[in-house]
Amino acid sequence: MSPNSPEPIVRAMLAAVHRRDHVHADGAESGCHPHTVEVVHLGSASIAVCHDCVYESGFESVRECERAASQHRVATAS
Repeated sequence: MSPNSPEPIVRAMLAAVHRRDHVHADGAESGCHPHTVEVVHLGSASIAVCHDCVYESGFESVRECERAASQHRVATAS
């Protein structure tokens, strides 16, 4: 897979994972809570990626990814 792929689904997924892998400006020690989780819609499937801890749901239904993202935000909001 390449970020220059003509396939929009591939570009969307790679862009989300790329944004997830960047370190937050405040740094990990500041405790960015709740975590920022993005759900990328890929047609009939989706993937949820956390921008704070490198969590990735894998390919699931849109509903399952939204649920996983919500649960991850709640679990990290301490």
